[in-house]
Amino acid sequence: MVRNILNSGILPLALFGQFAVAPLQVSAAEVKGTVTIAYQGMFEADASAQPQPVSVALLPAQGQHVVPRRQRHHKVEIAGNRMSPAFFTVKKGDSISFVNRDGVYHEIFSLSPGKPWSIRLDRAGSNEATSPGLVLDMPGTTHFFCRIHNKSYARIDVVDTSYLETVQSGRSFHFAGLGKGRWKLRLAAPAAETRWLEVSAITSPPPLSLQLVSRGGGQGRGQLNAQAGVEQLYHE
Repeated sequence: MVRNILNSGILPLALFGQFAVAPLQVSAAEVKGTVTIAYQGMFEADASAQPQPVSVALLPAQGQHVVPRRQRHHKVEIAGNRMSPAFFTVKKGDSISFVNRDGVYHEIFSLSPGKPWSIRLDRAGSNEATSPGLVLDMPGTTHFFCRIHNKSYARIDVVDTSYLETVQSGRSFHFAGLGKGRWKLRLAAPAAETRWLEVSAITSPPPLSLQLVSRGGGQGRGQLNAQAGVEQLYHE
C-alpha cells in the first residue's frame, strides 16, 4: 500500500509527519564577558567606591556583517556647572545636543579629531538654552569643555559599529547574533587607557574576564583623584 501511495505522488499528512525531518537550528556566534577597572594611582579604591562606567564596542575584523540601526539623538544636560552624562559612547552618525539647566551662561567648545565646534548657551528656560543637534560623524574621542566653568566637562567616544554597550565596572556585556570569526573589542572608561583586543565569536563561548587600568587613582565614593583635575580623563 505504501508503495502504491508513493508511486502515485500523494503522501497523506499523517504519513508525512512520520518521515519529516526537523529543520536544523544553527546558533549564531556570541562574544560575552565582564570588564573591571584596576586603579593604579596614588589612592586605592576602597569598599565604598562606586563602579565606573565602561564602554564596550565590537567591530568586525574579517568583514562580518553588522546589523544596522537607526541613528539616535543624545542629550547632555548641564546643571551645577557640570555636564551629565560626563562619559558615553555613540555610533558614528548619532547626534547630540546640550541643554543648560543652570541660571548662568555656558560657552561650550570641543577638542576632537574632526571640525572644532563651539556654542553659547543662554540661561535655563530661554529659547537658546538648548544647542542645535551636532552630528558626530568621525570615529574617535571628542572632549567638551566650558570656557567659563573649568569643572564642566564631557567625553564622548564615537565608534563605527552598532554593537556597543555601556556597563558598570564588574558587570557583564553580551553581543549575540554575530558572524563567526575574529572581531575587535574596544574597551574604554574615564581616566583609563582605551584598550583594543582581538576576540573570537563562536557558539556558546566561555565568558571573557577583562580589565582596564586606570592610573588616575580611585577613592572612596568613586571619586577620581582630585589632584589630577579634568586632564586625568584624557587617556585614549
